[in-house]
Amino acid sequence: MNEHRWSVASLRLRELLEELWDRLDRQASVEAESAMITTALEAGTAHGALRLGRDADGLRHLLVPIGPGDRVDDDLRSAGVHLTSRTLSSDDELPVRYADIACRRRDLAGTFTGLAADLTGLIAVNPDRAPSLIVRTLHAWRLLLGGTSNRWTIPRLAGLFAELAVLEGLLGVNPDSVRAWLGPLGCPQDFRGTHHALEVKGTVAAEGRIVHIHGADQLEAPENGTLALAWLRITESTAPGARSIPEILTACRKKTDDLSALETRLAALGLPGSDEGPVGRTRFLPTEDRWYEVAGDFPRIVPRNFVGGAVPTGVHALEYQIDLDAVSHLTEREVVLQRLGADL
Repeated sequence: MNEHRWSVASLRLRELLEELWDRLDRQASVEAESAMITTALEAGTAHGALRLGRDADGLRHLLVPIGPGDRVDDDLRSAGVHLTSRTLSSDDELPVRYADIACRRRDLAGTFTGLAADLTGLIAVNPDRAPSLIVRTLHAWRLLLGGTSNRWTIPRLAGLFAELAVLEGLLGVNPDSVRAWLGPLGCPQDFRGTHHALEVKGTVAAEGRIVHIHGADQLEAPENGTLALAWLRITESTAPGARSIPEILTACRKKTDDLSALETRLAALGLPGSDEGPVGRTRFLPTEDRWYEVAGDFPRIVPRNFVGGAVPTGVHALEYQIDLDAVSHLTEREVVLQRLGADL
């Protein structure tokens, strides 16, 4: 699917959600003492259809059906959005357990629609990963919904610079490919097309090639597809060729055919303005990069390593490290970019 279609589909989904929530508002105006009214979406999981909800206070909800064994921890840290679980009955059917993502501020209703649309789209593609997608997407959007975020340190900025350097190269292959940059929207990998994915790791360390992996799905290839890993050493520098985050973003904006998609991702990241702290004044230079095919005996922990093909219940926040000096699965940058650029 080309980028224009993704953009139109995303816009239409947001419009549909707004229309459905407007219908719920009108329905509530003629119904007395309705604690929660809902309407079904076409997307769903194995446990039922996703639903939009409106509570008695007029606040919006996205309800994602989950299984009895799926763990969704309550998250009430943000003033803008809460994550809980609840059981509801609808249309004379048996009760269904849902992960309930609730917008807690009316002034954030439009932003919440963006979160709901992104999460709905991700679950439609990967319905079996709904619980982890909820957590990842909520984290990615938290800044826009009144939460707190990690400070933008030099290592964190360098990691973003590495992603943007890869994005710039990918846009040179296909100017529509900003939509493949799904990491800011909660995808396990930083870049993902229909069949192929790419994870990017950047480091400011002067020595070693150690990467930190977050979760059992970060190095899991798409079904019937491929996964590559790009590793970049990023050096803070004033040498010729060094660029700041705003400068590399300017280059990406010039190359993309979908500025709105790029801005949506930057908003989800919560990147501060260029005049705030180190964002604008720090300049980076990629001094080394290596590209790997994550296949065969590439060392990694993925769900199929466990009994039943799933991470055991009770195991959370799985993190580990890989020493890339012990890995021989090298490939070429252009091979990965061409493959991903053609996969939209």
